[in-house]
Amino acid sequence: MTPDIIIIDNFFEDNESLEKFKDKLEDFPPEGRWYDMDRPETYTGFIIRMASKYYNMDRIIGYEAWIHNNTRPIADYEGGWHFDKDEYRYNVNKVLRFPICSCVFYLEVQNLEGGKLVVEDVEIVPKTNRLVIFGPAKRHYVEEFTGLRHSININPWTRKLEEYA
Repeated sequence: MTPDIIIIDNFFEDNESLEKFKDKLEDFPPEGRWYDMDRPETYTGFIIRMASKYYNMDRIIGYEAWIHNNTRPIADYEGGWHFDKDEYRYNVNKVLRFPICSCVFYLEVQNLEGGKLVVEDVEIVPKTNRLVIFGPAKRHYVEEFTGLRHSININPWTRKLEEYA
């Protein structure tokens, strides 16, 4: 059975890899970018490989990745709650389609007050070099915050999303 939420601290064992990943922040737009599995981005590819230890990625064809650079997700529901989903298909005809899992990697966190990731009833404190992986269709939100909070968000899919076609 897959655990509901996986938290991995010190994901990158060496500081050099973490710093190189930070240098690539501009490669991850807030609106998202698609990566085919035959050409994954180096660092997010590591994250996908880690997630595959917990979720079946046999049918994955690619993934979307985006950054929250001191921002919170746009909420679908009252109070900031939302699902990671196929946004295009939901906006067109309200069909809910979910990724294999959701991955949140905290690239840099400093002087943070608030800003916890709340997945259903579990509160997760952001921490630099922390990876959080949770299953599909999990309602979640991010608390309001002050301080520095940069996260990379990754959703693996079994089909290419229309917005990236």
